[in-house]
Amino acid sequence: MRIKICGIRNEQDMNVAVNAGADAVGFLVGQLHASRDFILPGTAARLVRMLPPFVTPVLVTHFTDPAEVFDLVIRTGITTVQLHGGSAPEEVAALRDMLPPAGKIILAVHLQNEEDFVATKDYYRMVDAFLIDSIDVDAGKVGGTGCTNDWQLARKFVEMTPYPVFLAGGLYAENVADAIRTVRPFAVDANSRLKDENGNEDPEKCTAFVQAAQGAL
Repeated sequence: MRIKICGIRNEQDMNVAVNAGADAVGFLVGQLHASRDFILPGTAARLVRMLPPFVTPVLVTHFTDPAEVFDLVIRTGITTVQLHGGSAPEEVAALRDMLPPAGKIILAVHLQNEEDFVATKDYYRMVDAFLIDSIDVDAGKVGGTGCTNDWQLARKFVEMTPYPVFLAGGLYAENVADAIRTVRPFAVDANSRLKDENGNEDPEKCTAFVQAAQGAL
């Protein structure tokens, strides 16, 4: 099972995630919605240079304008982009043309029912993966809510789409194995429930999460 730890804000967070065994780490850059995890492009660029081989950096952004997103790609040096702001198909298509051949696009989706599956087909051939995340409308959050998704619905989406699917939303050590066995995603992604009371990545929570995910199948 592939594992991403998101919301990396500093070198300490990054080292915790890497030492826990994460395959990828997410840097939140380009904020439009509520979150305390966003950092400046220059901070992300500095941290990326410190990453060891075989740990993939992911640029997570609320921006939807292709030129603005690509500017973040240039400024951070990160070519795997997770679009978390509700990008339209034409915006994703334009970004696809801007990225280098090795660039990847992960599109976040918020599934309420099976009718939402239809809209994702508009993004086929533009994206490399989908990420199912929870949303908190009242708090203005499009991720990092700490709330789980409907895993049965997520399982149906995994079975329907020909693309890899990441599962996020309220995952932590105590529930990730059940989530993986139920949904059968390509990867899992966690953020808020792996942090301590100060918003920093918690070494024990991160390590336990990775171990539980790796042992799920």
